[in-house]
Amino acid sequence: MGKPQNIFAGRDRKRGFTLIEASLTTVIIGVGFLSMLQLLAAGTMTNIRAIQSTAAVNLAKNVREMTLKHKFAELMPLSGKTYQPAIDSQGKTLPDFGAWKQTLTIQPVDPDRVTLDISDPSPKAVRIKVCIDHNGERLCDVSWYAFDGTP
Repeated sequence: MGKPQNIFAGRDRKRGFTLIEASLTTVIIGVGFLSMLQLLAAGTMTNIRAIQSTAAVNLAKNVREMTLKHKFAELMPLSGKTYQPAIDSQGKTLPDFGAWKQTLTIQPVDPDRVTLDISDPSPKAVRIKVCIDHNGERLCDVSWYAFDGTP
């Protein structure tokens, strides 16, 4: 019997991956995968914020529509009024919006210079501001002006 034969003698030893190559590939794929998960999480949070912002603007519009139904003389008593849960434009409570709050502020202003706040019990112009909060976080402030149309 002669010398034992090497069963790997005719094969190329560089056909497979080394442990270092396999480890490096795993790390690269893992970093890429985690980056994609972070991107998806950030996108989800952005979408949630956009949905909340849209709801806040719509709730502010509801209050504006409601105030348009009031006569000018009826606006001042609405100052400081808070609606929680939020209301629709008809003044009806929206039961699914219990965590939302609409707060009204009515400020008399000079009708010739609407940026000038005045103190007048029977003003000719007012700035109406509605603040929309969700779970205690301020999401939206919307304001507009109303003028006394009586001659």
